[in-house]
Amino acid sequence: MKRLVLGIMVCCGLLATSVAAWCGDNGNGTVTVNGLVWLKDAGCLGYMNWDTAMARPKSLADGQCGLTDKSKAGDWRLPALDELKAIYFAKSQFKNVQANYYWSSRTYAYDSTLAWYVIMSYGGMNGGNKGAYHYVWPVRGGQ
Repeated sequence: MKRLVLGIMVCCGLLATSVAAWCGDNGNGTVTVNGLVWLKDAGCLGYMNWDTAMARPKSLADGQCGLTDKSKAGDWRLPALDELKAIYFAKSQFKNVQANYYWSSRTYAYDSTLAWYVIMSYGGMNGGNKGAYHYVWPVRGGQ
């Protein structure tokens, strides 16, 4: 029994250490998670339909939304579904995260009028009409 408890404690310690390594505040309005750079202010771009959500991150740049990272228009994008789902587990590292829906860039395979979103209150995902309004959380490649 003692070995089991000790094994669990070691595994939890290793897990906590590995979690800390994959997430970090860059001090410039961004947070890096799993090699991707995310806008620290998860509510800055607000609430919009999917077509606008696909376009709006592309105009994000240094000087907007608290960014001091020297990013340029065209560096940012709407995240893929898997990227957005993974960020749920690191949401405490960000500010202004809404307990609401965030658009992903992925559309439904069988119905192009629908796109996937992640529900940040509990990490679930679903799809909705692209005309609906949900939040946008931009991401860009790491450096």
